[in-house]
Amino acid sequence: MVKKLFLITFILFMVSVNYAFGHTGLESSSPQAGEVIEAETNEIKMTFETKIEQGSTFELSNANGNAISIENINLSNNQMIGSLSNNLANGDYKVNWKIIGADGHPIEGEFSFTVNAPTVVDPTEKNEDGSQKNAEEDKEDLESINEEEAQTEQEQTKTKTNWIPSLIGVLIIAVIGSFLWIMRKGK
Repeated sequence: MVKKLFLITFILFMVSVNYAFGHTGLESSSPQAGEVIEAETNEIKMTFETKIEQGSTFELSNANGNAISIENINLSNNQMIGSLSNNLANGDYKVNWKIIGADGHPIEGEFSFTVNAPTVVDPTEKNEDGSQKNAEEDKEDLESINEEEAQTEQEQTKTKTNWIPSLIGVLIIAVIGSFLWIMRKGK
């Protein structure tokens, strides 16, 4: 009897864990996490692993934490596209998204990117020491920093989305263990 009960419980556990890991996540975005955009942009596009429901949204903010107005957000199957009224100025930006997955569960995440569109440079502009500024050196330093930030952000996002299924698994194991303990104690 205990073996059958254990087998049934194990099967239910495996089904539950697979369901818990089935939540959708961000598959790709344009701009991508950590990307340095070298062209003007006025659109944010995100593609998720499964269909997303109405009520899904996102916010965009600059490096100072100031919100950037999003003119329109369109949802279509597994995509969310936000249109901006103006092109983004050069600088760092952060996207905080909140979606409702096809299974009805709310999921959230974030990513950052940088806009570094070409601008007209004053040829007479100089560094503090009087030497000519080197835009290529500045650009390389910025790209290196942004790549490191993107890697850290991706690791943080993965950690945020992976703890929920793990917690559910631990809770299920605790319930099964308690149930089996009670069954043995009752004999």
